Amino acid sequence: MTPLTRPHPTPAPAGPTPIRRATRHNERGGGGWAVLALVRRDLGEWHLLRLPLLLDLAFGVVNLLVFLLISRVLTPPGSTHPLHSASYFDFVAVGITFMLVLQAASTQLTSRITREQRSGTLEMLAAQPVPVSALAVGTAAHPFLFALLRSGVYLLLLHTLLGLHTERADWWGVAAVLVAGSTAMMGVGIALTAFAVAAGHGDAAARLLVVGLSFLSGTYFPVAALPGVLPALTAVLPSRIALDGLRAALSGGAWAASALALLAATALLLPLSIWAFGHALRIAAARGNLTRD
Repeated sequence: MTPLTRPHPTPAPAGPTPIRRATRHNERGGGGWAVLALVRRDLGEWHLLRLPLLLDLAFGVVNLLVFLLISRVLTPPGSTHPLHSASYFDFVAVGITFMLVLQAASTQLTSRITREQRSGTLEMLAAQPVPVSALAVGTAAHPFLFALLRSGVYLLLLHTLLGLHTERADWWGVAAVLVAGSTAMMGVGIALTAFAVAAGHGDAAARLLVVGLSFLSGTYFPVAALPGVLPALTAVLPSRIALDGLRAALSGGAWAASALALLAATALLLPLSIWAFGHALRIAAARGNLTRD
């Protein structure tokens, strides 16, 4: 008996996606291909980021101009709270610049992981034969690369247009501390995404982290102004170490110790945060929360 309809032919499999191609190379690349694939995926959205980048730069310039005007009428008592900078504007401009990295480590990264949970992308990625370390670092890489780019643009604007004193700056030191500080803060950011994946409410935790570290790390005022033992306790914060190193490099001071401390912090924080991220994925999978509404 001849069938009335013929079975539809099985469609040929689609071309390999970057993630699928990456999984084929994992044994040779140790997850490096997966990291590059995730970064490449995010860079494919660059056309969607042009307007946000321009708006962010405009907001940042306005913010810096506000502090430039404030610095002309505000003179902190240098004998009590040393700035170690040529002016208050030089002091706070460095803090604002590094806050871009802190925001990438917190609000931007948690927002990204929340979007991927809601879209189901995180569950799909977690099901791939990709190492947790590659998934964690690959997800975090784009926000941090984007933050480094914006930090470089801010420093260029500060140097050329807003009068930042850089006559004695060691630009190699600035770059080294900025990169080392970013990798250390990446460990903090991945730990925060682990909390967001397992418990939710990542955006609220990220905002609290930004406010707390801005206050404790000497972004807008010297840490010596903090009460009690807080100046000594905050000496271990990667954000404070990075700010101290950046200010030293821009003023021609010693920055190598800060860079080495940040590398040591990276060696400690990054493996711990990756372990926490993997544990959070297992908790969310067990609860059925890898994809959230």
